[in-house]
Amino acid sequence: MNRETNSVSPNRVSHPQVSVVVPTYNRATILVHCLGFLEAQTLDVDSYEVIVVDDGSVDNTAEVCKAFVQTTSTRLIYLRGPHKGPAAARNLGIAEARGEIIAFIDDDCEASKDWLQQLSAPFNDSDVMGVEGKVVRHPDCTPFTHFVENLHGGLFLTANVAYRREALEAVGGFNENYRHAAAEDWDLAFRILDRGGVIRFCPEASMVHAPVPVKGRHFVERVRDRRSAALLYQRFPRQWQATTGRTMNRSFAEGIFMGPFVEARKWTEYFSAHRSELPRFLWWQALASARLLVEYVRLRQDGLA
Repeated sequence: MNRETNSVSPNRVSHPQVSVVVPTYNRATILVHCLGFLEAQTLDVDSYEVIVVDDGSVDNTAEVCKAFVQTTSTRLIYLRGPHKGPAAARNLGIAEARGEIIAFIDDDCEASKDWLQQLSAPFNDSDVMGVEGKVVRHPDCTPFTHFVENLHGGLFLTANVAYRREALEAVGGFNENYRHAAAEDWDLAFRILDRGGVIRFCPEASMVHAPVPVKGRHFVERVRDRRSAALLYQRFPRQWQATTGRTMNRSFAEGIFMGPFVEARKWTEYFSAHRSELPRFLWWQALASARLLVEYVRLRQDGLA
């Protein structure tokens, strides 16, 4: 693992209140915008640090971080590890973090200026082990962009969440068996909740998930995430059903038989103004449903569904 950090002046706080972990992989142009929003936080600059964990990128991520530290007073630590997925990358960040509160943000998110201030406030209650923030979609999002949302809490998205260090250490951090960006955030939250930890939702700690354009093949490729969901369901069936409102088999059935129509209905207003794009969207969704059927059969064979 490679480690680089900008210099810290003698009067800087030796132990920041909050450590912000940002995993990234081959998205240097997006990462630089995320760092800009973290630099603009209202929380005192001595009270937090930013840890960028490069999950084996082959682009200019390292150069972007080096350039950033030359122009900022924000403490930034750059770590580079082998390409093992976001769960492993976040665990590297946790190991390096010095704050008692460890916050997580995705590299394609735009944090509000008071994000860290709001996100850390609920930790004044000693019973609180974790805090979720609000994630909203960017107004430029379309059906052909990747984004996530958490408007009412209960989704535990690592795009906007923070935990006490002691809570993370007690459960052993993120489960690295999840190699893709899927289900590892719920797995962590469920383990903390099972130990009696309280996770609060703080809508004031908000951020925008920037629109990342995707090609139609993205809808087919993301079917692989269902294997992570199946693993999560096997580990936490009760919590999974409580969070999603359905069983795993029902979730697969809806995706296989109704997927294209369910997804298109989410974008009724958009397709009313862009009718020519609807056939292409439905075609890729139909391919994704077919791929989902194949994946379901494989999971059944593996005893995961």
